[in-house]
Amino acid sequence: MANDERIEGQEPDLEQYIEEGGPSKLQEFLSDQVKRAPWWAISFLFHATVLLILSTMSWGAGRREEASLFNVPVNIVDPVKQEEIKEEPDPPEQEQVKEDFDVPIEDIPISPETPSKNDPGPDLDMEPVADSVKDVERPVQSIDPPSNTPVFAVESPNMKGLNRGIYSGRNSSGRGRSVGGGGGTTKHAESTVMAGLIWLAKAQEPDGSWSCKKWEGGGDYDVGMTGFALLAFLGAGYTHAKPNRFQTTVAKGLAWLHQDQKANGSFGWKTFYEMGIAGMAVSEAYGLTQDPKVGRMAQKALDFIVATQPDHGGFRYGGSVPKDEGDMSVTGWQIMALKSGICAELKVPEEAINRSRVFLKNTLRDYGSSSYIVSSKSGAPAVSAIGMLCRQFLGGDGYDAEIRACADYLLKKEQGGGQGGGFAPNHNTLVGDPYYTYYSVLAMFQIGGEYWLEWNKRFRDPLVKLQIQQQFDGQGRFVRGSWDPKNFCWGQQGGRVFSTAMNLLSLEVYYRFLPVYRMNK
Repeated sequence: MANDERIEGQEPDLEQYIEEGGPSKLQEFLSDQVKRAPWWAISFLFHATVLLILSTMSWGAGRREEASLFNVPVNIVDPVKQEEIKEEPDPPEQEQVKEDFDVPIEDIPISPETPSKNDPGPDLDMEPVADSVKDVERPVQSIDPPSNTPVFAVESPNMKGLNRGIYSGRNSSGRGRSVGGGGGTTKHAESTVMAGLIWLAKAQEPDGSWSCKKWEGGGDYDVGMTGFALLAFLGAGYTHAKPNRFQTTVAKGLAWLHQDQKANGSFGWKTFYEMGIAGMAVSEAYGLTQDPKVGRMAQKALDFIVATQPDHGGFRYGGSVPKDEGDMSVTGWQIMALKSGICAELKVPEEAINRSRVFLKNTLRDYGSSSYIVSSKSGAPAVSAIGMLCRQFLGGDGYDAEIRACADYLLKKEQGGGQGGGFAPNHNTLVGDPYYTYYSVLAMFQIGGEYWLEWNKRFRDPLVKLQIQQQFDGQGRFVRGSWDPKNFCWGQQGGRVFSTAMNLLSLEVYYRFLPVYRMNK
């Protein structure tokens, strides 16, 4: 009875039971209570215990789910086409580019050192070939069949009135026919492009970048070199979004730029040239693929360029500069990036375009030429080609006459044997200055007609001839398909990656893959 009184009068001393090693008294107490309880109470107690356990499990799962939601990193998306740009899961890791792929560089019949109108080089008088020799291998479709179809409305001496624009060269079969035959490209030029892309793929660093110094360059301009290389692949229709032989190469390059980009949108450039080049590359990549991750990267880059742009629109090596120091070469790449953003339907404020127009006006000189620096009194061929193309890209009242005047000025210079690029005494021909070649080729291609016929025969075959066909250099490095930077202006600064990528872009003018070619957009 004493035991009963202790149980009824006070709480059971659980510690005492545990210490004494005799759980039997507690078990006896509980057993006695259960025996005294009616059956319905036992049932109630059992179900209540089960419900309590289930509710505890459910509450714990809810807490874990709530915690996971707060731990998920959130990307702040720039306000660019948010209704169209949707999040997608990260793509699976792509297989690395295989080092054993290669194509032979065909024996290339070269036109005379100084092509003439009577002897313009191979294939210029042949019937047009298929849309493109390599189109079946490319993951995207070209904007227009390769042709010399002008996409800017300027008057041509051998045509009545104004050209109709981007689709005016399409015939009933859907192929572009032109005086150049297949747009002026040949199977030899196609082989040259493929060999160059293969060299770039082999030259890519393991981290996805392209090194400037490693390939005879004069500085740490890896942002610019990576942008140039990506543009060369994109210009031939190779992207990261669909299976192709260079898919991994492009994906790794874009990933490296993404890691290099700062929160304000700036890349780790050493000179502002690189900001425009990389900005153009990511804008073109987004325009071709509509990949939302690349779209956000591109928009941030464009926003940084716009935020840096001064009221007079001019840039130089360090970015924004006073009005008289605006540099046509550096500013040209920023205008190219902005135009690429517009074509890719990213957000580019009208104010940025108007500022660019101010700069083009400040650099305009006699005969439609442009000055290198705003404070320069005279124009020069290479920077004039940049100004001409920028006017085509931006469009606007009064530009038609300026564009044609510049085209006449450049054509007269080349036909008269005058200096081409004009930047360096040892590189004064059309194919000696990659900037001059690229901008002038793109601009003359847009004009078309006799301008393009003449320009095509002057740059294509001489440029193809300069491509390296030997397998290795004196250091045992693979160089086949590249262009030796010693043969080109700015090669000492940009190196082999620069000379190769820029020359490829010039030879890719026929393809029309890059969205920036949508001149009338």
